[in-house]
Amino acid sequence: MSTPRTIAIEGFDPEGEPQLDDDGQGSLRVEFAFFPPSWCPPEHRADLGPFASFDQEMSVAIGLPVAWEDRELFVIEAAQPTTVERLVAFLLGYRAAHRGAGEPT
Repeated sequence: MSTPRTIAIEGFDPEGEPQLDDDGQGSLRVEFAFFPPSWCPPEHRADLGPFASFDQEMSVAIGLPVAWEDRELFVIEAAQPTTVERLVAFLLGYRAAHRGAGEPT
């Protein structure tokens, strides 16, 4: 058990950065100001386009199941000691890793 904390993540979307809430009991919540991010092509904002499998990509990156609770909220139960570090790395590397998959340069 640890102390609950909120981690601001800077570098994913300068117009609406996500935040990570750690409840201190092993559950993490990743909440976005809006999703998909502001750099999503306009034609995909309604149907999520290249972001439609974001929860699955996040799950692979952190090695744990991810529940997509609503458009802006993702929940990870039973986080491991490296989950926060892996999650932050996934979010900060996501845009560069998907350049050319519909994202304007």
